[in-house]
Amino acid sequence: MPLLFTKRLLPHTSLALWQLDESIDELLLALPGHVTLSPDLAQAHPKRQREWLASRLLVYQLLQQFTSQPLVLERDAFGKPYFSEPGLHLSITHAPRMVAVILSAACEVGIDIEPIGPKALKVADKFLTEDEKGYTAGDPLLTSLYWSAKETLYKLYSRKKLIFKENLHVAPTIAPNVLHGRVQIQNFVKLYQIYFNTYQEHVLTYSIDTPTSLYEKR
Repeated sequence: MPLLFTKRLLPHTSLALWQLDESIDELLLALPGHVTLSPDLAQAHPKRQREWLASRLLVYQLLQQFTSQPLVLERDAFGKPYFSEPGLHLSITHAPRMVAVILSAACEVGIDIEPIGPKALKVADKFLTEDEKGYTAGDPLLTSLYWSAKETLYKLYSRKKLIFKENLHVAPTIAPNVLHGRVQIQNFVKLYQIYFNTYQEHVLTYSIDTPTSLYEKR
């Protein structure tokens, strides 16, 4: 499982990206002994098993930057992974060949990785507004990027079910490798910065809910 990079984004926040090459057995052997496997894992498709195991392995490797305690990764009522240790926030994403994790000791975070290709174009009408279609202009890279950015917003907010086309909005900025993101639900609006890069035919997006994130309650 070659580590592509680990990056300290802020003094309290780090991100790691791995290329997934291992077998299920190799991943099982590499997991820390205190990690409990999901009861449904054995029934999942082997591809999903590899992605699940690899993402947990990367979480615990990145966690070593923050604590030596054998913390247990859990999921809340909305399916978001979390540690019971106060103040730790994380987000996980995986594709067939890539796994990424962002972990913070101060802020809520979100991350997503998507293969760049025609899949996003086929479902674009389900998640892009008319303005967003104008920004992406039917380009596979940009459409995959906006899809990934909305997945990152979904994971970052993750306090109720959101409709991608109605509640999540993405727009370009003049800054390189940065998008504007907006979560809008009834009388609640919050703005985020979404950062992105491409790696090996994948687009990676992430966002950090820092105190400078713009917030408005209508």
